[in-house]
Amino acid sequence: MPDSLIKQQYQSLHKLLALYRRPEVGNDLVQQSLDFSNKVLVLAKQHPNLTFGQIHLHKTSLPVSYQLAFNTCLITALICVRNRFNETTTQQLMCAAISLFSLNQSYLDKPQNEEIQLNSNTSIGTLNKPFCRILTQYQQAVWLRGYRQIQWLQKEVKKHLSSLLGASEDVVCLALASRLSLMMHGTTQIKKMSFQSALSYLVQHSPSTATKLLEPLMVFPSVTPPGAYVMLDDGSLGIVTGIFDSGVACFPESTARQKSAYTSHFIVSLSRVKQVYCAQKFKQFNKLNNLWGDNWQEFKRENQLKTVSAFTPSYKMSRPPATLIAIQEQLNKPVQDIKALSKAIAREPAFAQHLQRTASQSSRQKLPMKDIQHGLMMHGLERSGSIIMQQALLSRLNQHYFPLQKYFVNFAQLRGHIAASLAKVADIGIPEQACTLSHFACVGLFTHPQLKIQLKWQRPTSCFYDMRSLISCVNSEQLRSHSLSLAEAWHQPRHEIVALSNYHELHYLKSQKQTVSVKLAALLGISLIISRELYFVESQRCVQTLAYWQSASKVLGVSEQELKLIAQDAFSVCHTFSPV
Repeated sequence: MPDSLIKQQYQSLHKLLALYRRPEVGNDLVQQSLDFSNKVLVLAKQHPNLTFGQIHLHKTSLPVSYQLAFNTCLITALICVRNRFNETTTQQLMCAAISLFSLNQSYLDKPQNEEIQLNSNTSIGTLNKPFCRILTQYQQAVWLRGYRQIQWLQKEVKKHLSSLLGASEDVVCLALASRLSLMMHGTTQIKKMSFQSALSYLVQHSPSTATKLLEPLMVFPSVTPPGAYVMLDDGSLGIVTGIFDSGVACFPESTARQKSAYTSHFIVSLSRVKQVYCAQKFKQFNKLNNLWGDNWQEFKRENQLKTVSAFTPSYKMSRPPATLIAIQEQLNKPVQDIKALSKAIAREPAFAQHLQRTASQSSRQKLPMKDIQHGLMMHGLERSGSIIMQQALLSRLNQHYFPLQKYFVNFAQLRGHIAASLAKVADIGIPEQACTLSHFACVGLFTHPQLKIQLKWQRPTSCFYDMRSLISCVNSEQLRSHSLSLAEAWHQPRHEIVALSNYHELHYLKSQKQTVSVKLAALLGISLIISRELYFVESQRCVQTLAYWQSASKVLGVSEQELKLIAQDAFSVCHTFSPV
């Protein structure tokens, strides 16, 4: 039952907040908070309308601190999932949202004419230093960075929003969520607002980078969010229970002055909604059963309705897209059918657009390619297959935000360009295929669990040709193994998989014959060395790196001058930005 689901979350929150109320913050607080955020996220996936809708129903039986902590946690999750944040990053930000208010429960729960005013005389904006040390000890960097936003909660709203200019997306997300929650509760210098009004205020007074994070909220929960009280054009009231393409579903609310013509759930177009009210007091949890219980499920089935999803679909990394498989099947045929291949590519607009755009850039006169077949003829079939593979792989790797994401994308593209240039100079197959292979070699940066919550790119100073030395992390072997397993899952050629599994071993370059795998291994190693030196301006190569460089150069048959020109060209073409 919906009421029991929400009650269970508040009961879990009650136990969690009891840990925050202890005189000294304990180490167990970190794991307990992470467990709670995980449970909330699971519930939101299963029952999004119920979970996010109850934010707009203020429970009079619960302390203010409970509702602020829980609602800020949920709004944080909502902004994160709408903007495709990585789940690990999302959970840490949800924990930070809870921490913002949980360490100040005694102040927040004081009755102050039923409203809380945050000002410079309160302790709400003071960092709890022992708690910060615990987060540092347990390497909860995203959580700690988000929790530091507590120093702004007592500040004027516009000053807080203006401070977000240039801030990272995770910090901005939590700041926006906390302000939305405070505005909807009427616990700021600004009077209590509806979700629509609060969202409009934030959009008007936030930097453009912040407003981009708010844009996906216009689809879900929209300006008529689930849980909101609305007035229709006939003067009747209703509570929104779901969002549809054709309008909103409501549950009738009758008053002494105005009785609703409906007795159960009904659908109305948005044009009939004349007013959206701010969050209303909510006394009885069992009313949630009327809103999102069995009647709601039956109503959706009878009307064959599909509500707008809060969660955007995620693509599995473990297997290539079905469209890509169809394209590869067409390319692997002894005789290719250009029309059939074009149709296969057209099924995925992102592939078609990328192919046409790169073909236009490749043409001497930069003429725009008008159709897919023209792009295929410009690139050639093998090059086209590699270009589409790159696009598919990068779109999968890049689908979720995490703090170091943009730097990893930047680095992977730089390495890809260098690998393609090396392949061209050394005459090893198609340059685009070498670029694709280098992208697979960088997969571990996007899949290693610890790197999803890391804020700083720290690296060892030896073995520049080894992925394990590219960034400091636990279980660094995963930086290699993840690349290999994904390349196998995506059906890459066997000789490329052999190169991926051996390129970090110097003896492999020395002991083998000059096979394609050995040459590709040398290409991967040198491309990593050059990329690293350009990206971080490394000071000096270690002995192992010098030995690897000499052996790999010999295998590829390229001179020092050629390698220097490749590095110079890459630096001018790829506009990289290093976080160091």
